[in-house]
Amino acid sequence: MIPPPFLPRFEGDPGVDIATQAIDAVFPDGERRRVILRLGAPYRHQDEYRIRAELEGLDRTDGPLSGCESLDALRNGIAWLPGRLRIFAERHGCIYYWPDSESIFEYSQFFDTRGL
Repeated sequence: MIPPPFLPRFEGDPGVDIATQAIDAVFPDGERRRVILRLGAPYRHQDEYRIRAELEGLDRTDGPLSGCESLDALRNGIAWLPGRLRIFAERHGCIYYWPDSESIFEYSQFFDTRGL
């Protein structure tokens, strides 16, 4: 879902999510927050393809990511998620867990496609 203040940045986005994953972020003060990793469907905008990538409940991207083709935009969106999770964890000291669990969500392994 695109919050109203961000709508102008995502002109042309059909608002369709193609992938989501719930996780929990636990902060040093003990706060546990549900986070939804979300990718929107790639869409054409002028001479490029764009995609919405979000960490709903944690952080929002400044604007859509883009690529020269829809698959390139999708790849960029997938690559953005673990990078942003890492940066947020480093800045705020949070640890990610699978929803309602004490099992750590190893985002670097989750997004690693080398073993596929």
